[in-house]
Amino acid sequence: MKKILLFTAIALLSITAANAQVKLGFGVGYAVPSGDAADFLDGGLSAHFELGYGVTERIDISILYQGDFLVGGDLDGASVGNLALGSYMLNGRYFFTDTKFKPYGSLGLGLATVGSVEVEIANGGGTVEGDSESNFALRPALGFKYGILNMNAAYLSAGKVNDASISDITLNIGLLFTFGDN
Repeated sequence: MKKILLFTAIALLSITAANAQVKLGFGVGYAVPSGDAADFLDGGLSAHFELGYGVTERIDISILYQGDFLVGGDLDGASVGNLALGSYMLNGRYFFTDTKFKPYGSLGLGLATVGSVEVEIANGGGTVEGDSESNFALRPALGFKYGILNMNAAYLSAGKVNDASISDITLNIGLLFTFGDN
């Protein structure tokens, strides 16, 4: 998987001509679990990194990595451990205006790896460890870019693990740099 991402990033950079726009972005945020995951997880941290290409003034495509760490909680007398989500996506973004304040919508498709969940059952009931799985992932987002400031709200659907749907909503702030002219 890492070789494919490296090859894609090199290919993306090699197709940039003299008037191309290369995008580099990163940021952090707050993650709130949703779906079945909300029953046994509390909020956590999110971080993302992207490398992309400005196809036109209003359309970007990028390789996006998002890592989310959700803190465990209590569920019916059991204590649930932490959950880590790592997603690798091909992301497309459309800017609705070409002014300095640029609202946008984006859609990411790719692969999410869901880290293991450990459940400790009260009253000496023992420990049950969950599985780590890789699933198809979907990440729609709405946000805006103002100068290099980039803010968005995104929903990540990371599939199911042990019949529990794993998803979260993230509120992110970061920087999105543009190199080159278009």
